[in-house]
Order: sequence, then C-alpha cells, then structure tokens
Amino acid sequence: EERFDVDKISKEIDNRGYSEILKIQDSFIENFKNHIFQSKNIDVKIEGIEKSKILKSKKEAISDYFLRLKKLKVSRLTGTINLNENSLLKDFLLSDSLVNLAKSYLNTKDFSINASFFISNPVQIPKKEKYKNAQYFHWDNDFKKFFKLYIYLNDVDESNGPHIFIPRTHKKKLPDHKLCRLYSDSDIYSSYEESKKFTGKAGTLFFADSYGIHKGEAPQLNSRLLLNVHFGKGKILYNKDDLYFNEE
Repeated sequence: EERFDVDKISKEIDNRGYSEILKIQDSFIENFKNHIFQSKNIDVKIEGIEKSKILKSKKEAISDYFLRLKKLKVSRLTGTINLNENSLLKDFLLSDSLVNLAKSYLNTKDFSINASFFISNPVQIPKKEKYKNAQYFHWDNDFKKFFKLYIYLNDVDESNGPHIFIPRTHKKKLPDHKLCRLYSDSDIYSSYEESKKFTGKAGTLFFADSYGIHKGEAPQLNSRLLLNVHFGKGKILYNKDDLYFNEE
C-alpha cells in the first residue's frame, strides 16, 4: 500500500502501455495458489484427456503436479476464478488501491473484473497448438477500454515463458498490425524498435493495457503459473464467476 502510487501507475500504463514491476507479499502467494487450485472451471488445450486426470490433488506438491501435466503433454491449462465468493484474492482485487487505479485509468466508476489462471508447460507442440495457446503476438479488444493485472505465482525467467509487450502499441500500431489476429515474432520484432520482457520472482506484479501488442513466450525448460485479471469499462461479464463493480 505504501508503494502503490495510483497516479504514477496510471500514467505509466497510459504512456507506455504497461507499469513498472511491483511485488505482492509472500503470504499472499501461497493463499492465491491454494485458492486457484480449488477451481473446477478448467479448460485443457489438448484433446483426449479427462478432466479428472488433470486436477491437482490436495496432497500433491505443485512441482509434482507440473511434472505430471508435462508427462500428459498438457501444454497449457487455464481456469476461471469465482470472484463472487469471499476470498483474500477478492479482497485484494477490490482493495482501495486497485479500485482507484481502475477508476483512474478507465475513467469510470463501474467496471467488470474477470480473473483466471494459466499454467504453461515446456511441451513440444505443433504451430497450431501454439496459436491456440496465444503464444504468438496479438492484441485484445475485449472492452472499449481495459487493462490487465498479471501476477507471477512462481519464479519466471527466460526459460519458462515471460510476458512480452511492445511499448506504446496500445495507442499506435503499424497499419499491418491493426487486425485483431496473431502475428509472427519475426514480423513484430522487425517492425518495432523496442520490446519489454517481464521476468521476476514469485509475487511479481505488473499492469498492462492489452490493446497493445503482447504475448506469453512458450516455456522452454520450466512451467509458469500466472494469475491474469482484467478490469474493463462497463458491464461485460464473460461468465457467472465475473464481478461487476458499481460504486453508485
């Protein structure tokens, strides 16, 4: 709370498309992970695997769970988080700091919140599956105006899929990149002078306007556990687990 400067962060996102890195308290990390793995609303990006086989058991260590998913050749697993249930995560997302940031950047008093988690594993997959996993550059247009909160729940370095953002493309894209589709690395890296790669220890937190061009790298050696939360202007709820905040 002491380091969370709403005006500064809002201006960073507006100017570059992303904020500087912050970090949540260590005690939050374990709580968020435990809460995530209670979710039954998961989506597997590979056919032929029963849902019961990919759920984490209560006594299973996360490292063992990641290893089991890799053996099953699950390249990515996603799940939605119920924000209508009381939890530390819900309290965190509705804290004064984040609510004020949302109101400042979105210029509104009412907004929608959606939370999901992503487990990405170092599995050799065809190009088609990488496209399904959004591991090519793209940009989102979910709302008229929105931003996302990313929280790494394990250490993320070059080996396990850091998030990459192309600065200032949330406001200005080249004509060839104005279609909402996937783009190759060679196309994007040859078209823009800068790129921002986010790495950090577990608890690393940052914000980005995902109207800008971005992607998550495909992990090469280790798995990545990511919490992804979007704050969107107005009332657009993707599922029953989403939350609508209206101050009036």
